[in-house]
Amino acid sequence: MSLQSFFNPSSVAIVGVSEDVKKVGYLVARSLLNQGYKGEVYFINPKYKELLGKQVYPSLASVGKQVDLVVLAVPGDIALKMLDEVKENGCKNVVIFAAGFKETSEQGALKEEVLAQKIKKYDLNLLGPNCIGFVSTVSGTNVTFLKHSAPVGNIGCISQSGALGSLMVDYMADHKNFGFSYFISLGNKTAFDECDALEFLSEEKNTAVIAMYLEDVKDGKRFMKVLREVACKKPVVILKSGSTEEGSKAAVSHTGSMMGDDAIYSSVFEQCGAIRAKQLFEFMALLKLYAYERAPISKDILILSNAGGVGVLLTDELIKRNMSLVTITEEVKQGIVKSMGSGRVSFHNPIDLLGDASAFHYKSAIRATMKEKRTGAVVILLTPQANTEIEETASVIADAQDWFDTPIYPIFMGEKSVGHSHTFFEEKKIASFSSYDFLPIAIAKIIAYKDWLEEEKNSKSQISNPNQIPIRHLVDQIPNGKKLLNLSESMNLLQEIGVPTVKLHLISNKDELIQKAKELGYPLVAKIASDSITHKTDVKGIVTGIHDEEELIKAWKDLTSVTGDEHIYVQKQVKGHELIVGAKRDHIFGPVVLVGLGGVYAELLQEVARFVYPFDEAVFQRNIMATKMKKLIVGFRGSKPIDISKLFMVASLIGKLFAENPELMELDINPLMIVEGESFAVDGRVVLK
Repeated sequence: MSLQSFFNPSSVAIVGVSEDVKKVGYLVARSLLNQGYKGEVYFINPKYKELLGKQVYPSLASVGKQVDLVVLAVPGDIALKMLDEVKENGCKNVVIFAAGFKETSEQGALKEEVLAQKIKKYDLNLLGPNCIGFVSTVSGTNVTFLKHSAPVGNIGCISQSGALGSLMVDYMADHKNFGFSYFISLGNKTAFDECDALEFLSEEKNTAVIAMYLEDVKDGKRFMKVLREVACKKPVVILKSGSTEEGSKAAVSHTGSMMGDDAIYSSVFEQCGAIRAKQLFEFMALLKLYAYERAPISKDILILSNAGGVGVLLTDELIKRNMSLVTITEEVKQGIVKSMGSGRVSFHNPIDLLGDASAFHYKSAIRATMKEKRTGAVVILLTPQANTEIEETASVIADAQDWFDTPIYPIFMGEKSVGHSHTFFEEKKIASFSSYDFLPIAIAKIIAYKDWLEEEKNSKSQISNPNQIPIRHLVDQIPNGKKLLNLSESMNLLQEIGVPTVKLHLISNKDELIQKAKELGYPLVAKIASDSITHKTDVKGIVTGIHDEEELIKAWKDLTSVTGDEHIYVQKQVKGHELIVGAKRDHIFGPVVLVGLGGVYAELLQEVARFVYPFDEAVFQRNIMATKMKKLIVGFRGSKPIDISKLFMVASLIGKLFAENPELMELDINPLMIVEGESFAVDGRVVLK
């Protein structure tokens, strides 16, 4: 559906205008006029004849013509009734501000269901309810009750919080060349949601970057599809609230406890190419780099500074995030010597110009270093000292940016003495900062996005299901009502779907145990056989390193005393590195697969990569290699490298198992032993609905 007539309407009717300056009906009418809207405006309220210099109509029907957009600045119950008049008018686009729907009570939820049914019946586009409206600076349409008119810019903003949107508008109003193409407040998302907004902004040529404040997602699978498609066209920067892990408390498995809602959202963003900001000012820093079209070209950074200590601190932050410093070439060194002398500065990056550096020294260093073609961005640090020429240095930087393609990021630190310089830089569309806190983070995240884009462009791998044999029948064999598979059942299920396992043997008495040990050979592992105990190590339910019959009998006695049952499991012990592979069914995104460092410390270490199924091998490899598991993959302390394609096969099989069997809720393979580069499941746990 086309949303141009919604967000860039040629005519707007506001129902419920008011002379009371504190009421929404007045504030929205004022916002529309103050934003400079040039289309036809119809104010509607039978109580008034005129408002803000405009005629007021008694009803929507009295307008006498079809309008593009109807804004309902009335209580929820009245808004529901007004939809009939909207239908009669022929208008297809509606905004409802009113609260009191599903966000308040069960009764409110029922009211919202009636609203949804009417919207569907009348084939309307609805923004809201419980929203603050939208702004299009493209057409000058502002149907919000924000305090300020929205500043014009190239940021398309989608927000689930009206208050945060108001804060952003207020913040940007105090800055130059930093504003919105569109601002859209989603509200309850009864009909129009984040996916619709993303699709609309992705096609808008006036939008260079999409900013999202997200609290939840309506349709997980659709969101992932749309987000990935949009991220291939333009950057999407997301600030997501709700980063606590309360949702993992009820988890039975290790995997479940390491798969909190926020961790899954992070995996979705990473998999789909979105840039996630953790804090508000990090969010704004990212948006500023894109809004000013000053994104870093590469991870190779050059630093100029008049404060050596601050330069070192900035270096630390960049290196922590896998950025690198450009090595100063001999040609650049000679250029610096020629302009400033050999004893003036260091020839290491960061280049320390010393505390008495003048504008001339900054200019000379910039001109010399600009010959270094590998530089992805230049950071210029300035602290106000006795001889610092603040305005002159700012002019030098602005002149340099005019003729140099590589982005320059001035960090002028201080308050009163440097504040006016930031205004000057904004007028020149140069992304300046008052501290180094968020710039290194923004640079690293933009570079990661550029890498993702490149991989997406070059990737030929397809979503993979290594095992094409249907595995639905395996779960059908599980007795009804069972919530937790025992170890034997779990391992059999893994073996059936094609996961390599270390064979498990159920032993019923001591004589059988001794005979089986002779067949298998030592060393062995013995485990309790219990359907109810989920974490065996918590009750000393595993004995490893059994090397002879005496140790075997002792292990058998110890384990049977835990359960009161002579049955135990025995396995051949294998030696290698321990990983954990698991899955959880997320209520929004469906099957999520986890791969991480395993063993008894899996939950403590939390060194994992997560993947929403389905995923391809390129995504799998990229995310695995971004963790500390990379050392195991390439070969750690002389160990054989791991065949990552085989690890991908195991993860994909687990994802496929969950995709085809909705009864499965959680699964652990812990540990998945890596032996001579090959992987084997040693222990498993499966939790059912």
